[in-house]
Amino acid sequence: EIAPLTTIFISLLSIRDTATASSFSQDTEDLVITCFLALVYKLTEKDFLPLLTSLLEWSEGTMERGITFLNLTSHLSAKLQGLFLLFAGSIFVSIMEKLKDCKPADNEKGYESKRKKVLFAGEIEKFSLETLFNVFKYDTTHTFVTADRFDSALPILLDLLPSPDISNLLPVLSELPIAANDPRLWKQFNFQLLSHARALEPTVRLNVVRVYLEFVAKMGQSYSDLLPDSLPFISELLEDVDEGVEGVVREIVEKIEEVTGESMDQHL
Repeated sequence: EIAPLTTIFISLLSIRDTATASSFSQDTEDLVITCFLALVYKLTEKDFLPLLTSLLEWSEGTMERGITFLNLTSHLSAKLQGLFLLFAGSIFVSIMEKLKDCKPADNEKGYESKRKKVLFAGEIEKFSLETLFNVFKYDTTHTFVTADRFDSALPILLDLLPSPDISNLLPVLSELPIAANDPRLWKQFNFQLLSHARALEPTVRLNVVRVYLEFVAKMGQSYSDLLPDSLPFISELLEDVDEGVEGVVREIVEKIEEVTGESMDQHL
C-alpha cells in the first residue's frame, strides 16, 4: 500500500516548509532524501510513479516545497540514472517553469512580490540544473530530448547566461545538444548560443565562450559541419576588447583544430 508511505514522506519532506530560516537544516533534509532513495530501490515502477506524482503535486504548494522536491529530483536522477527518464517527463515541464523565475534580469527588479523568488532563485537554479544535467547525461538512447523539449529548454537556459556563476549552467547547456543528437538541432544550438556572444555585457560574452568551448569538446569530430556557420562569430570574438573573452576564444580555436584535425589559419 503506497498511500501511507506517501503521507509519511510528505510529512518528513516538509521540514523546509515548516521550519524557520534559522532552524532549517539542509543536512536533515538530505538525510530524509537518503532514506527516500533507500525506499525507492524496493519499489516497482507501478508503485513509484504514483508516489512521485503525489510529491510533485505537493511541491506546487509553496516555494519551499518546490525547492525540497528539486533537491529530491537532483538526488534521484543521480542515483537512478537512465531509469529516472521513465518518470522525468512531468518533472521536466515543472523544472522549465521554475527556471523561468531564475532569469537574472527578473531577479534584479526587486518587486515586493518577487522578493521570495529572488531569495530562493539560487537554490531553485542549482537543484534544477543538477537534475537536468543528469537527465541529459543519462539519455544515452537519445529518446528523452525530443525536438519539442529541446526547443522549450534552450531559450530558458540561454536566459541564464548573464548569471555571475554558471558552474551549474555550463555542463547543462553544453550537454543539451549532445543528448538531442540531431544535426538540425546542433545547428540551431550553435547559432543561438553564438548570437548571445554579441551581447554588450562582457560577462555574458565570457559565459558564452566558456560554454562553447565545452560544446566543441563534447561534439568532437561532428563539430566539423558547424564550422562554416561559426567562423564569422569566432573571427569577431578573436578581436573582443575583453582579454578574458579573447583568451577563451583562442582556446576554442585550438580545440577546433584538435577535434577536426584542420588548421584554422586558412579560415581566420
